[in-house]
Amino acid sequence: MGSVRAGRAAVSLLLAGALLGACSDEPLPPAPSAPGTGTAAPAPLPAVPTATGEPMEGELGSATGAPAPVWDEESRAAAVATATEVMTAYARPALDPDTWWGEFSRFLSPAAQQDYQWVQPASIAATSVGPGPAALVDESSVYLARVEVPTDAGTYRVLLSRQDGPTPWLVERVEPPEGVV
Repeated sequence: MGSVRAGRAAVSLLLAGALLGACSDEPLPPAPSAPGTGTAAPAPLPAVPTATGEPMEGELGSATGAPAPVWDEESRAAAVATATEVMTAYARPALDPDTWWGEFSRFLSPAAQQDYQWVQPASIAATSVGPGPAALVDESSVYLARVEVPTDAGTYRVLLSRQDGPTPWLVERVEPPEGVV
């Protein structure tokens, strides 16, 4: 029994010594760190555009990277031209699938490429673009455009997107006219 009490007393003394040592006024030396385990600086956030499309200047200074897109005559014309080219490539049901995909897929965003990769061109109702010109019908976001393109099967709606000012418009969705599959 005496040895149990002696053991408990020794443990209590060691514990008390450790606790009292932690109460010292002297700061503890910094723990050594392994090489290459430092904290990485956070990546800068992209600039948030204002209603006019111009990036806001923050407390950290001006934005870096590509300029934010804006709606101007050049970007409107590019959206309409892209949608027309897209529908010209899309509305060719007589082509073999490999040729059709090779010419159509270059206009698609990565997400749209996943969505449209299994489309069989023979299932497309439209065979030609026109009569009449395509029209930009929605420009509520500087990053998205909805363009209506007339075809011999009715008016298709093409949803386009862009990442920033200098990047080209890419197709997100080709929507057939109501009642057309």
